[in-house]
Amino acid sequence: MIPVGSDFSYSNAKMRFRNTDRLIKYFNAKYPLIKLVYSTPGYYLDSKKSDNLVFPVKYDDMMPYAGNSEDYWSGYFTSRPNSKKYIRDSSAHFHSLQRLASMAVLDQSTTNESLNQILDTK
Repeated sequence: MIPVGSDFSYSNAKMRFRNTDRLIKYFNAKYPLIKLVYSTPGYYLDSKKSDNLVFPVKYDDMMPYAGNSEDYWSGYFTSRPNSKKYIRDSSAHFHSLQRLASMAVLDQSTTNESLNQILDTK
């Protein structure tokens, strides 16, 4: 599945679809074992259900998304850039602490007392 498009991708939809049609026709002629088609996410997922796939679960967060150090996508149509940066920085610190705690738990020389201090939620 290759999702296409974005907020401003189809300002010239006729040209966009004509070029996509050409790519699909070329690819299907060159690689007969694979068939490219237009579809929808629902149709794709329905066809994948029959494969009995197990998808991984993502446990950490990914928001607010940052395209670069000053470009945040959380609240796309809102402002508050300082709040977004605070959330992003706090999330980075939290994940660093998670990694450090995990390393301490895996370290063979860490005492039970130290582990209890790390895991203490008071």
